[in-house]
Amino acid sequence: MRARSGRRPGDSGTREQILESALQLFADRGYARTTIRAIAEDAQVDPALVHHFFDNKEGVFDAAVNSPLSVASIFDELPPSLEGDVTSEAPWLARTYLSFWESDETRYGMTAIYRAGLADSATSETLRARVEESTMKWAATSGYKDRPDAETRAALASGHLVGLALMRYVLKIQPLASMDFEEFLAWVVPALELRLSAELEPRRARTQA
Repeated sequence: MRARSGRRPGDSGTREQILESALQLFADRGYARTTIRAIAEDAQVDPALVHHFFDNKEGVFDAAVNSPLSVASIFDELPPSLEGDVTSEAPWLARTYLSFWESDETRYGMTAIYRAGLADSATSETLRARVEESTMKWAATSGYKDRPDAETRAALASGHLVGLALMRYVLKIQPLASMDFEEFLAWVVPALELRLSAELEPRRARTQA
């Protein structure tokens, strides 16, 4: 259980406290079982304040998806030192993204966003749109940005990382769940490099003569 930080002074602090509580409850209970009243109680505020900042539960989730805890936020752009360098891009991308899941401070937020986003049609659309938009932005700065299939490659790489994260941190599938983080990365990066490789082409089915 995380320690309560208490009510924070000022609108900004109160808003962040509500968002933190919502993410914790989304992670623990899922989206459907989390109510505005429960979020307010955990954040130690009046339910009217939750409505004031976010309108409704969907608004809370939308803010969570676009928060610094969002998985999609790291895809917005690459560090300048990596632009145009696919070889360095894969290790950076894997370590940066998976570190959000690895950290005790941000894992619950990541779990909350994905549990809620995959469980409800309304929240699924919010998460889908954000990840898709950010993946396209990443494709525009990646080492293969000038290729006509840049967005496809970025989407495949994103799916590779997301799928592995869900298996390791949410579903806790063995042996991935108990693997040392560095060992896990050692398996993840080569496959990611393959997906980003300019030499990799789709295998077309042969047509019958």
